[in-house]
Amino acid sequence: MIDHTSTRIEQQETALRRQNRRRYAFQRMLEATDRVLWQLEEMNRDGVKTVPAPVRIELREAVELMPEHVREALKDSGHVQDALDSLFEIQERLFRWRFPEWDDTEPDDFDYE
Repeated sequence: MIDHTSTRIEQQETALRRQNRRRYAFQRMLEATDRVLWQLEEMNRDGVKTVPAPVRIELREAVELMPEHVREALKDSGHVQDALDSLFEIQERLFRWRFPEWDDTEPDDFDYE
């Protein structure tokens, strides 16, 4: 009886961990891109044109576990601006993947007054 209960508890804990990994996957992916974006934006601000090797590695690692259709937007050319542009595209694809109805465009008839 105790063995059966212990086994059932372990199964429930495993299922809960799996569920939480799925639940927070989007958040982890977004945070990974934000960390690299921060570095790239600072480099861009400082006039750096080439992404240093350690940052390029971090960039690749940030997107490696993302769905293929999201990470395929990565442009690893070594140029800061290309990396920035591609990370913004990756974030947009992440949002569209997680929230299919997501739309960040403004309506043409928006009244700014």
